[in-house]
Amino acid sequence: MDQDLIRQVKLLYEEKTGWGNSDFWKNQDFLQLSEMIFDQTGISLSHVTLKRIWGKVRYESLPHTNTLNTLVQFLGYWNWLEFRVRTTSILHENSPKLK
Repeated sequence: MDQDLIRQVKLLYEEKTGWGNSDFWKNQDFLQLSEMIFDQTGISLSHVTLKRIWGKVRYESLPHTNTLNTLVQFLGYWNWLEFRVRTTSILHENSPKLK
């Protein structure tokens, strides 16, 4: 489930930045995104951390909760828990009902 939510975060970042499909983002884009996140949240996430989350650098683990909190704060959420609850309820509402 968290991987689905992280995919949703990536889509929201694509929309918010207006940079299009993040599969095509380059190192410079992640450097700029790191600065944008810091400017808005006051919390620093390195461009390498962002590249790990976006799958540009091999990394097997899920991000730490603090990292997830910062990612969604940039999108206007209080923290990862709020994002997860709101997004899960929206996805649940839009899924076909089983009979």
